Amino acid sequence: MYRIREYKNGARLIYKKMPGVSSVSLGIWFDTGSRNEGPSINGISHFLEHLVFKGSKKYSSDKIKESIEGVGGSLNAFTSEENTCYYAKFLGKHFKKVFGVLSDMSLRPLLKSSDIEKERTVIIEEIKMYKDLPQYQVSELFDELLWPGHPLGRNIAGSVASVAGITPGQIREYHDLWYGPSNLVISCSGDIDEGAVELAVEKVFAKLKTGDSSPIIPFAASDAGPKIKLLHKPIQQTHINLGFPALKRSDKDRFALGLMHVIFGGNMSSRLFNEIREKKGLAYEIASHIKKLKDTGVFFVHAGIDNKNLVEASGVIFGELEKIRSEKVSPQELRRAKDFYIAQTEMALDDSMEHMLWMGEAMTNLGYLQTKEEMRAHIERVSAADILRLASQIINWKKLHFAAVGPQSTSYEDKIKEMVGAF
Repeated sequence: MYRIREYKNGARLIYKKMPGVSSVSLGIWFDTGSRNEGPSINGISHFLEHLVFKGSKKYSSDKIKESIEGVGGSLNAFTSEENTCYYAKFLGKHFKKVFGVLSDMSLRPLLKSSDIEKERTVIIEEIKMYKDLPQYQVSELFDELLWPGHPLGRNIAGSVASVAGITPGQIREYHDLWYGPSNLVISCSGDIDEGAVELAVEKVFAKLKTGDSSPIIPFAASDAGPKIKLLHKPIQQTHINLGFPALKRSDKDRFALGLMHVIFGGNMSSRLFNEIREKKGLAYEIASHIKKLKDTGVFFVHAGIDNKNLVEASGVIFGELEKIRSEKVSPQELRRAKDFYIAQTEMALDDSMEHMLWMGEAMTNLGYLQTKEEMRAHIERVSAADILRLASQIINWKKLHFAAVGPQSTSYEDKIKEMVGAF
């Protein structure tokens, strides 16, 4: 049974006791990420995430790591477009210690100027590293096409220039603004003492003072297109991202989109994998992906393609997109996709960490949680007609966004336009 507590200051707790496991996973989620940033402070959410590990009021940087890893646990964090999460996985008997560390480091980081300067250099090197990796660079290029002039179109880690310019005062101000109880969810699952979890949260998080936060900047997709951006890089393989604006996280058709993704390019039985890799041998890396955000989303394909096969592989991908938008999927494909989708979801939730992440993501971004049984029912209700309707809505060639990083010639853009024009 899932238990949810909402406190007067806006903080929320969700937890679940999982019989038969020895681990506990604890996450402290803040409803803020890179889309909350202006251009001059692009990367500040990610910068702050790094700095939280450098020490807090009660714990030094070494003590933070030793307190959790020293008892066999693991500790980490992530920053996305819309969330920042600090999390740990550990044996249940260490809950009190780990909770104390995670809560203190996230709520009361020292944010010393000397640590900020050292970590600034580390993050700039991280940005440079990803710039050297074409599979990451093409994603950045793709986001710029999808969300031009908007925070969603900028790198989560920021740019070298923006990170170099962020001041200690801006970081402290950002923490004060966004790390308050109204933006906070505590998610916990596994071998827990439910009373101890509630008591710990009430002592620390339920007593926080309510602060103010700013609304996110909404984004509306444009019908103008197709949009194509190519970056020339002398490498052995061209990486492409191509796709279309899709559904926001709470859309009623999100389960139909999930099934469309499985059928189209979500596993080794998918149409894309079979056509591009198995039958034609045109790519090693090929798959479709979904990104869902509060008010927008994207359905896209990523592929790493041998340069000499670039035009042929692109044409096959376009052909498969046109096929799924114009023809009903077969009953057999739909059944296999449903079984895969349901099984993958249920098996993932056997792990305390995956369960914690699933609960925290849902509560932070949706404000509610659907059970496995409810999700299964939604998935089972999706018909082939639903997928056809959704695919024909999303795969609109005027809304195609196409990014490529590789040594392609300038004529490649004309060939893309010619292929898309045929549809």
